[in-house]
Amino acid sequence: MSRKILHGTQKSMQWITVSLGVLTLSIVSTAINQDVRLEGRLLPAHMRGQVPWKTILPGQMEKGATAPPDTNVIIQIPDDAADMTLDVITGYRGTANRFWGYCFPQNYDPDSPKTKRQFPGKVFLSKKERNMRIEQQMNMRQNRFNTVENLNESDLNQDRYYRGAIRHQQERFVGGTSCFLMSEVPLPIGTDADDDMANSAVERDVGSDPQVADTDADGVIDGREIFFLGSNPILRDSDGDGLIDGIEDKDHDGKRDLDESDAMKWDTDEDGLCDGLCKVEKGQKLRGEDKNINGELDEGESNPILMDSDGDDILDLQEVYLCELGGGTDC
Repeated sequence: MSRKILHGTQKSMQWITVSLGVLTLSIVSTAINQDVRLEGRLLPAHMRGQVPWKTILPGQMEKGATAPPDTNVIIQIPDDAADMTLDVITGYRGTANRFWGYCFPQNYDPDSPKTKRQFPGKVFLSKKERNMRIEQQMNMRQNRFNTVENLNESDLNQDRYYRGAIRHQQERFVGGTSCFLMSEVPLPIGTDADDDMANSAVERDVGSDPQVADTDADGVIDGREIFFLGSNPILRDSDGDGLIDGIEDKDHDGKRDLDESDAMKWDTDEDGLCDGLCKVEKGQKLRGEDKNINGELDEGESNPILMDSDGDDILDLQEVYLCELGGGTDC
């Protein structure tokens, strides 16, 4: 095994050690299944007592809180909180950052006798953590394989090659649940009372209303604006082109489709005319492609996603200039 792979594996093991190790001594020594012990041990002597703890209480979850990095964090989800995905509760930080944790079942009794050699709840891993673990497992297993076996992807996905690996188990989080979390970066943690895909911590940070799904009433819910469209959830017209974000994103899905103008670009096709209707020349004149700013290509209008709407080899802005020079009143 190369030093690079070995270092990555050791770092992964350290994450498991730090996180589950300090959670509870009894759980750390519990096996994931009947045959393989948990990929972690108790904290080494030089680290004991050095990892801080933080508890995020239900009231703090409702207002929005920050889970600090390299800290043992306990999250207590309010009893009346709506179900949330892992992405929502952690502010969609999982694709780019490593974090992971563990949730106890609501009826868990830590004093009850252990009848099974397994955790009484479920583990969750960020997307980046999952990808790194898969890569590490592949690298470790490949060193044990005989190339003569000619293993294919189906072979590699069989349980016998991955026994003992800690896997992502939980995607949804419900009210009344307590979870343990450790992250390499600060995470915005909170509930999502308005079901807009943005938790209370994220909405606190951007200034949107955590009780209103579409704060600026532009037709696109706050979470889709923040995480997918990239627009401002407290401005109806994020790019100032005269078209509100919900008109540019016609289906309100937070993605720019081929027939949609860009809610974050004043001039999507870069022909010199704004997508909607804008003031130019010191604010004395109005020009734009969508003159009645209704999001439709009506008669006498140019297309905001085509530089030459009518295909006559004359850019839309040049046609406007020619119209104005000719004395036109509706250019």
